[in-house]
Amino acid sequence: MGIEKEKISVKYLKIGMYVCKLDRSWLDTPFPFQGFYIRSNSEINDLKAFCEHVYIDVVKGKSLVAETAISKPSPLLRKQEKSHKYKTRTQPLIIKHDYYSTQLKPIKREFSRAHSLMIDLNSAVEETSFNLRVGKRLDIKKTKQIASQVVNSVIRNPNTLVWLTQLKEKGQYVYGHSLRSAILSAVFGRHLGIAEEKLEILVTGVLLADIGKTKISRKLLNKKDSYTENERKIFESHVELGVEILAKDSSLPHEILTIAETHHERFDGSGYPYGLVGDEIPAMGQIAGIVDTFDAMTSKKPYGKVYSSSQAMEWLFKQKNKLFSAQLVDEFIQAIGLYPAGSPVQLSDGSIGLVLSHNKQKRLKPEILLIRNAQNKVLEKPRFIDLSKKPPFSNKERPCITGALSMTDLGIDLDHVLDNFNAPNVVQRMFA
Repeated sequence: MGIEKEKISVKYLKIGMYVCKLDRSWLDTPFPFQGFYIRSNSEINDLKAFCEHVYIDVVKGKSLVAETAISKPSPLLRKQEKSHKYKTRTQPLIIKHDYYSTQLKPIKREFSRAHSLMIDLNSAVEETSFNLRVGKRLDIKKTKQIASQVVNSVIRNPNTLVWLTQLKEKGQYVYGHSLRSAILSAVFGRHLGIAEEKLEILVTGVLLADIGKTKISRKLLNKKDSYTENERKIFESHVELGVEILAKDSSLPHEILTIAETHHERFDGSGYPYGLVGDEIPAMGQIAGIVDTFDAMTSKKPYGKVYSSSQAMEWLFKQKNKLFSAQLVDEFIQAIGLYPAGSPVQLSDGSIGLVLSHNKQKRLKPEILLIRNAQNKVLEKPRFIDLSKKPPFSNKERPCITGALSMTDLGIDLDHVLDNFNAPNVVQRMFA
């Protein structure tokens, strides 16, 4: 027999009712996750202390014969009325830009290792998704191993994996959204100075944030047209479904469930499932929301426009203190760069290249891999150039970036470029 839910104000609760859903996360309350019968007035008082309204299962428990319609209070009003509770729900993020060394392992030494790692990680993520769709249990140990490997690579050099994730439109290099988002979260977290142990929790949470989508039909997920109201509700239910999957494993840190539960909340209260506002949203949930949005905007998908990285950054900038925290948007742009590693760019002399790593002091003069020269001729062997440094024995300045391009503008086989990178001694020769 299915659940028949009624939404009622907590002031109308009675002993014998079965509470099946709250107006907030189960995780932020002392109540059982799967629902419970109200056995005493003490439990009613506890519910009144935490909630404005709840949902009761009228099949399992008592029903309320008549009640006026109850609307959800404005999150802003709710925050004002109960600020003493919400202020303790999340801890402020302490940013430590100097936590990690600024001396990075050279990309020429990290690339081959990172490229092999990406292929292995992508296979592992796809296997995890498939297993969940066919009803198998989530392999938490494997997911944590993926997160650990991502964090270790990003600590050595945050640019390398980002570079590879940008090359996602070609054959075997189509890496999944969850993996790309996890890598971005690791780079962002490294920039913020999140300690390694917490960084692995963040990456694991982002990897698993959309796990509930494995319980939603592919037809709906890949629909090109706009969702109907009912379809939208089904889609948004992936958050609750995901938390239910994760909650079955008692070994998972609480923060991982929180990330999955809050990565679609938005700073102005327009997100879901709870309409949290500002610092009601945990810092890791806010980080997850930014990287999830950025990757979705810059990735090819069945629906919607594909933005260049710089266009997505400009859009994020306009969402400061609207959809996202102004501070975190500024920090994300600093961490990833206006032209992230892997972005195809046009230079002021007419040449075209791929950004290898961004320069925080000189944003328009990063390290690039030159693909086409100033005469628009494809180079037989792509050439490494640090735009921030003058050519040897010359006082002439290097060209600077004038704009972003799409991968199709390069007009070359990126698989061939990556194969060259992996060939013995070629990496060293390219970067010589």
